[in-house]
Amino acid sequence: FKLLFTGHLRPGRGLELLPDIVKSLEDTQLIITGRVEDQKLLNKIDGISNIIYKGFLDHSQVLELEANTDAMVALYDLNFQTQNKYVMGNKLFEAMMFGVPVITNVAQEIVNETDCGIIVDYDNTEQIKEAIITLRDKPELRKRLGDNGRKAFLGKYNWDLMEKKLYNIYENLLSNNS
Repeated sequence: FKLLFTGHLRPGRGLELLPDIVKSLEDTQLIITGRVEDQKLLNKIDGISNIIYKGFLDHSQVLELEANTDAMVALYDLNFQTQNKYVMGNKLFEAMMFGVPVITNVAQEIVNETDCGIIVDYDNTEQIKEAIITLRDKPELRKRLGDNGRKAFLGKYNWDLMEKKLYNIYENLLSNNS
């Protein structure tokens, strides 16, 4: 079971929690990619046999990893940094695009609406661990959540549709200001 983390290696993104959770899980591999902003977090994963740090990759390489993973994790400590208070990361939409379920604590309205993943509390390591185990041990659930995300991406959350909506917003703003 391949679990993927992409993004900056810094506090407040779940990497202070995930190594301790994943290192005891059989048949589970955590793959991490991103720019190192906190060397201590990288040091924490060093020597854990089922965690692989791939380095800082270009976006096409990250997309390839996302397309070939079983689940993605997108965790943000909403109390840690003000920038995390308004997170709507591309990780969720990329997971949906590839039909990959997500474990997250953000964008809960979208995750609930589309049924494309499992919502957890950021600091609840038992809940996060249970979500990982559930997706690992229930491939039919993993497929259903992934398929739901893909369907929502195609029907509602893709750039072609968003571009049209944004264009209409701009047009309405311009016509109201004329």
